[in-house]
Amino acid sequence: MSFVSDLFHLTGKTPVVTGASAGIGKRLARTLVMAGADVVSVSRRKTELDEDAMSTGRLRSVQADLAEHDQVVAAADACLEALGGRVDVLVNNAGWLSAGTRAEDETQEIIERTIAINLVAPITLAQAFLPGMRDAGGGSIVNISSISAIAANGRFPQAVYAASKGAIEALSREWAAQWARHGIRVNTLAPGFIASEITSEVLTNEKVQSWVLRNSMIQRHGEPEDFDGALLLLASDAGRYITGQQVVVDGGWTAH
Repeated sequence: MSFVSDLFHLTGKTPVVTGASAGIGKRLARTLVMAGADVVSVSRRKTELDEDAMSTGRLRSVQADLAEHDQVVAAADACLEALGGRVDVLVNNAGWLSAGTRAEDETQEIIERTIAINLVAPITLAQAFLPGMRDAGGGSIVNISSISAIAANGRFPQAVYAASKGAIEALSREWAAQWARHGIRVNTLAPGFIASEITSEVLTNEKVQSWVLRNSMIQRHGEPEDFDGALLLLASDAGRYITGQQVVVDGGWTAH
């Protein structure tokens, strides 16, 4: 292997990626597979990557609704069984929001489902995989946050979603502080306006597109593949001295 591939390779590593059936999560799982890792995806739907990634045979899927605590616990057990009892890398990507619902109209159902998927499920999975990481002498947790945790966005109402992502940022820093002594690194990736299933209705709106691009330094919407480098940095030994940090992938949107 070259120096670069040695630095970023994940051969023999055992990541779990949530929400990997579409959009950013699907790309994150593919990236880890192509870097040599044996990956388990957790999502409501079966995960299928492109032909090159599927041909490796290094992807397995566990189906679960992460809004249901019992299913999250069962999914964690299934992941540990599939990966021989140890998860090296946890990518908490699954997220849910009620797009466009104003703060005053967010129902109890919306609030509970958002918090369950975006905050409670990541906590449950991290707690389940912590003992294996600790026993192995290290690991990496990458929580997918959002620029909503950084900047208010009244044109695209998402109050409870923003609150959940702000919480995951704070939680990540605290985990990083508590678990560093075990060799476990915890960081967040904060996407901007990325073309994906969750944003499809918004980014196809002409007014919204114009507003997003007007406020972006890089004049295009983000694509799932824009996360490849940042993910490999945080998941691999290339980022072995990085913890408690937020990596923003937003084309400069929050830099104004």
